[in-house]
Amino acid sequence: MYLRIKLWSTNLDSLNSFTNDILSIIEKLGIEKRGPINLPTKVFRVPTMRTLGKRGTKIYETYQMRIYRRFVDVGYDERFIKNFLRLQIPTEVKLLMKIIKK
Repeated sequence: MYLRIKLWSTNLDSLNSFTNDILSIIEKLGIEKRGPINLPTKVFRVPTMRTLGKRGTKIYETYQMRIYRRFVDVGYDERFIKNFLRLQIPTEVKLLMKIIKK
């Protein structure tokens, strides 16, 4: 039985620092782990038409948002969960924890 922690954020620095905090807890407790595994970055693009240029030509601008994703598999341990709940989660980072039975 193990925990799968999925993390995603639009801010890469806060995602990496929070992942390093999780890894430091795992190393301190000596629990088996897999990861962090980088998942492909999702890129959302929104093309918008600006104003018409000279001679009626259409001009487009493209805005994009990048979502960086990671996941870590951790051996199930109650000490890890207690320490994990004490962590300060940044506002940009979203997470999902799932218990997986083998």
